[in-house]
Amino acid sequence: MNTEKNSGDLNARLTSSAFWDSCYDGRVPAPFDDQNWRNYVSIQLTRLVETLNLDQKEICEVGGGDGEMLAYFAKRHPSSKFSVIDFSPAGCELARNRASREGVSLDVHQADLFSPPKELLERFDLVISHGVVEHFTDLANTMSAKKSLLRDGGKIFTLIPNFASPVYAFLCKHWSKTVYEDHVPHTMRSFLEGHKNAGLKPLNNGYLGSMEFGMLSMAMHGPERKSSIDRQLYLWLTRLSKAVHLVEHKTVNLPATGLLSPFMYVVSTKTT
Repeated sequence: MNTEKNSGDLNARLTSSAFWDSCYDGRVPAPFDDQNWRNYVSIQLTRLVETLNLDQKEICEVGGGDGEMLAYFAKRHPSSKFSVIDFSPAGCELARNRASREGVSLDVHQADLFSPPKELLERFDLVISHGVVEHFTDLANTMSAKKSLLRDGGKIFTLIPNFASPVYAFLCKHWSKTVYEDHVPHTMRSFLEGHKNAGLKPLNNGYLGSMEFGMLSMAMHGPERKSSIDRQLYLWLTRLSKAVHLVEHKTVNLPATGLLSPFMYVVSTKTT
């Protein structure tokens, strides 16, 4: 487990910028394809975010990585302004390159969420993140940092892996205890409680996706040695996910549940 302390507080960060730089290493950043059923859970994510009305807004993604989804939104909502804040130098460079290559404007800031540039404070109508806040031990403190970017009346969208699921939790721990310990395995109850303790009012919450075993790719590529049986199990579970996604793409979405949904989310706003 990699624990760094954020400047100014006692909130342990479970991952480092070097860790995220290594995740981006060798990535080939193609434009997001909303017609490819293999991306079905990500397609569901973009549809969910777009229910928040992205037109004529200032929107920031925290931990925006290579800017894939933000660039997609920027193409679809040219009346809005989009910003990225990420503490990974490699991720920020990828986001800048993507913006140039895809012909969109992304204002990229390499910065720590807990000490953002002053010009970003209370600026945004919508602050989004997916796969960020669960990497900090104090959720309320982390959500407060996100709240500092939000103007009055704005909304925050937060998505995290569903490691409250005994299925995903067991497989992740089995394949990589290191990766599992880089996450705080929030339940929906603790996820909502962290928002409330940060002075945020949850407006909507739920689970995203019927299943997606590909969300365990980080565990499969973790530092622990994997047996051939483990690799075959992962392969067939991901094939099962894709078969389900193909059916959903052609018919209707299957129910999202606490047992098999890969992600959980909360939409919130300031209480004061």
